[in-house]
Parts: sequence; structure tokens; C-alpha cells
Amino acid sequence: MKRPTFFLSSTIYDFRDLRSALKFFLEEQGCKVLASEFNDFDKPLDVHSYEACLRSIHSADYFILLIGSRVGGWYDQKNRISITQREYREAYQLHVSGKLKILTFVRSEIWQLRETRHELVKYLESTPVDGSTRKAIAGHPSKFADDAEFLDTFINEVARNKETKLAVQGKGKAPSGNWIHIFSNFRDVIDVLHGQTFSSIPVEDMTARRLLRRELRDFVGQCIVKFKGDGDVYSPRLSIDRFHEENPITLEGKKNEFTSVSTKRWDVIATLAIHLLARQFHPIVLPQVLSRATFLEFDLASNSYKETLVYEALLRLQEEIRRFTYSNTTENLSIVFEHTPRTRIRQSAQIQIETVKLAGLLHLLDRWSNILDLSTSILRHLDGEPFKMPDLRPDTPVQGMQQMLDDEKPTDQDINRFLADRRT
Repeated sequence: MKRPTFFLSSTIYDFRDLRSALKFFLEEQGCKVLASEFNDFDKPLDVHSYEACLRSIHSADYFILLIGSRVGGWYDQKNRISITQREYREAYQLHVSGKLKILTFVRSEIWQLRETRHELVKYLESTPVDGSTRKAIAGHPSKFADDAEFLDTFINEVARNKETKLAVQGKGKAPSGNWIHIFSNFRDVIDVLHGQTFSSIPVEDMTARRLLRRELRDFVGQCIVKFKGDGDVYSPRLSIDRFHEENPITLEGKKNEFTSVSTKRWDVIATLAIHLLARQFHPIVLPQVLSRATFLEFDLASNSYKETLVYEALLRLQEEIRRFTYSNTTENLSIVFEHTPRTRIRQSAQIQIETVKLAGLLHLLDRWSNILDLSTSILRHLDGEPFKMPDLRPDTPVQGMQQMLDDEKPTDQDINRFLADRRT
């Protein structure tokens, strides 16, 4: 899942609190926010700060423009182009090419000042006052705006008034992205965001994703191994794979009472298995997410929701946790204490272990490995990466038996055929 990215554009001085509140709100919804005054904004040292802001707009999905009482800094003072105005023009070009959506907000006081100014200009035109004096009166600074003429021009540009007039006359295409939302408080802005940006991603689903991320991180923390004195953390997967490769239990060998395994490799796997003592997973969010449409996709052809690859991974994770809980018993772990270095009469390269007990332990370790790999892949997806189903350990530690189990498991076609037969 690629997180929606928002770029906040405005003068910072008169919008500091609003920008901070918007950043917090959007990040709580699982979004990424680009705001130049915060430390998490990318600030490359090889370009000017203005150019860095313009570059960042290209990585945004939404451009939020806030127009208030101040012009702010000039990007091109000679031609009266402000920094915020230049950012808007960059965003509009991306909008025209379908790469970004623009949401414009104007303070209600500024909008009212603009309307009042227009009325004043009309009145002055009917008086004998000369042109320069009329312009000076209409553009006189007020406590609401330090440059009313610039703000009026900027708002007209955002509203695409000239293009709209030409389109009405049949002289061009009607512009898009020219909605202007008047706001008085934070709630006004949030209401627009809910209607325009989160309509396809319910806030409840975003909350579920965030809670799921936290639970998956807890699963990962219980699966990775950290040895005292080392400081690094490890996945058990590599050691489990190597044990299976070097000490395979085959279809023929599963009937043997004992299996000969490498002493060196056994000591590694037994050390890992010690970490499973009293290890438990308590999924709370996972079952709730599976009961929602958060990771389902609507299929128009069938007029219903269909499961995505992520949803299948979540189902598999739930099943792996169920199997792990069922298998993580004292009986399955007792084999670890039966074959410690202290219990060996003599040192040898191979030791004999009861096949049934070894299979039970390996089944438990495979479940542990799969919980880690599935949790990791889903977490990466929640952080914006395309989802890729991990290569999981099979359901059985006996080599060659997985295909037999798959062949014996009824498919969807088998179930459909059975249900159809029951109707007749």
C-alpha cells in the first residue's frame, strides 16, 4: 500500500498552528505529509530550499493550498510571484497531467475582504476619483491583508477565472482543480478532506491498518532472536532451512524410529527452540481486520468483493498462529532437553533422535518461521511497498508429503461440485 502523500503549501507565519494540526491529523490517518518547516521534510544540501520544495511536490498525491492574509516570501519579486504562488503553479502542471489533486482553502476573512474590495472598486469607478487614487484606495493595507491586490490576483488565478470565461465562450477547455473552499476553523478543513480524499479509504480502515501494523510489529518482536552479548537480532529461517536440507525427513525415513542428525546443526536448532518456551501470540486486531473489507477489492463483474493477495496472507498468518499455539507444547519441546551436550555419553558428529518427536519440533519451528515471514511482508506492504507473498515453509516437515496433502485437500471446484450435487 502506497500511503497518500500531502504537500502543504502556504505562508508559514500565519498558518503555523493550522499546518501543524493538519500534519498531525493526516499522519493519524496513515498519510505522509510534506511540510517544509518540520524536520522530517527532505532538505537536500545541493539545491536551494525553494527548488527542494518544488521537487517535493512531484512526490505528492495531494496539494493543499492555504491562502491567508500574508503574501510571504517572494520567489520572483520583480514579477510579483510569491513562493506559495510558484508552488501552486508547479502543482497545477502536475494536476493537468493527472499526477496530483489540488485542494484550495481561503480564510473566510480574506474571501470577505476580496468581495468587499470588488464592491469598492465598482463604486469608485462611478466616482470622479482618478485611476491611480482608486487603485490606492482599493489596495490600501488592512489588518486582514498586507497586499490585497496580490491576494485577489492569486485567488483569481487559482479559480481559473480567465480560462473559465474563455471556455464559456467556446474558446477553450474548462479548467479543473479550481474549487475554492472557504474556511473559518480547522473543522471546516477536515470536513473537506473527509469528503474529497478519504471517501474511498474509510477512516476506520486506516485505523485498522495502523492497529494491525502495531500488532504485526509485536509478532515480529516475538519471532526474531537476540542472543545475549551479541546485540544483533536474527531470523530463525536460515537455520531452520539448513537443518531441513542437511537432515531431511523423507517419506521413506518417516517410518524409522530414529533419525540420524548432525550434532552441530542440532545444537543450533535446539538453541533456537529454547526461545519458544512459553512463547505465545495473541492476535486481537488480525481477526477484526479479516472480518472487514479493508483488504478486499470490489469486483464489478461479480458485483461482490474478492480476496486480495494481502488478505490471503492475513488468513494464512491467522492459521499459522493457530497451528503454532496448538503445537507449542511441553511434549514437542521435551526433545530439546533430552539431547543437550550434558546428556551425551560421548561426543560424536551424529546423534540419534526419535523421528516422531523430531517431526513435531520441526513442525513447530516451521510455523514460527512462517509467522515471522508473513508478518514482515505484510508490514512492508503497510509501509508502502508492493505486496509479495513470502516463500513459506511447507505444512509438513516430511519432504515429498506436501504434494500428497495438497492433492487430498478439496479445491474450490471440488466444493462447488459437491454443493451442486447436493441440490439435485
